[in-house]
Amino acid sequence: MALGRIPAFFSLLFLFTHALYVQAQDFQSCQLKYQISSIKINNTHAFAINDKYALLYTEKKPEYEVIKRDPFLGLTLINLPKRFKHTFKFYQHNPKGLAGVLPTSVSEGKFTSEQVGLNYLAQFSKPLEANAIVTGTCCGVVGLSAGNGVIEKEYIRHFLESEKLDYSDIGIRLADKNGVCVIEVNPFFVNSPFLLNDVILSMDGKKTSSAAELSRKILFSQPKSEHVFVVLRGAKEHKIKAVLKKRLSGGLIPDSFFDLFGLELDENLIVKKDNPKFEIKKDDRLLLLMQKEVKTLADVRRLLSQEKTSDNEMIVLMFQRKGFDFFIHFDKAKNKKESMAMEKANVSSVN
Repeated sequence: MALGRIPAFFSLLFLFTHALYVQAQDFQSCQLKYQISSIKINNTHAFAINDKYALLYTEKKPEYEVIKRDPFLGLTLINLPKRFKHTFKFYQHNPKGLAGVLPTSVSEGKFTSEQVGLNYLAQFSKPLEANAIVTGTCCGVVGLSAGNGVIEKEYIRHFLESEKLDYSDIGIRLADKNGVCVIEVNPFFVNSPFLLNDVILSMDGKKTSSAAELSRKILFSQPKSEHVFVVLRGAKEHKIKAVLKKRLSGGLIPDSFFDLFGLELDENLIVKKDNPKFEIKKDDRLLLLMQKEVKTLADVRRLLSQEKTSDNEMIVLMFQRKGFDFFIHFDKAKNKKESMAMEKANVSSVN
């Protein structure tokens, strides 16, 4: 009886190893496709998305003929110097087996988190170099690596399909926390009805499923459009209306909530350019916000979020310039009372 089990065991072993071999070979075909359907740009590659254009991620605009560029996510569309027979298409649904593919390497893995808006890229289980295409064995595009994370296909397609690329903003940042939760709120955003820790149940009558999905809906909507949200605040549900504005920061454009005043800070809270209106100069460093030490942009957004509902009418900042400390202040948004009015509503009443 024992001898009778041996052939079955080896048959299963053969099928298993053959499947792994075939999968590896399939990803190698994607690697080959990248080799023959891309052009080298500086120290990276751009891959052909049709017979005219190639796509790549880059932090700075390359010295090349650029058709259009997303300054937030670094997606860049360029002209192809020649036509390629094989081009990369997009998956309609995410495949089970995934790998990050470059012309010189294949790294099999899986997504460990989704992309949530412009600030939090999707994460892959293996380190990926910039411009590695995340793909399945059919060699379609699932995402594009930016080095520190992956830009998901929905953002890439939105970039390619938009004649004029504008993202929209309602003055909040989201995360999955007992539902789709408001984790940051901009106190300078005029007529914003959202508060910290609001749980957003629906947008325009459609239930929210994740922070990733709702962030896309908001970002991809038209600026100046009005939308209806149902939020859970404490134990009560409220129906609120919000008008979207043009998004000014996020991703490669550091997101401090000060963009409405033209103040640009880098990740180390160093001023990036002069702001004569507020007598701020390039290389000034932000040290304190409302008398509290700040070291990162996340610190800044966290403290500003807490000021949304405070009695303070202004936000006081302390900067340092060559050993000299000085203060400036920004006024918080004065919201119209009628825009902050809440209508009690049940989720079941929202279609």
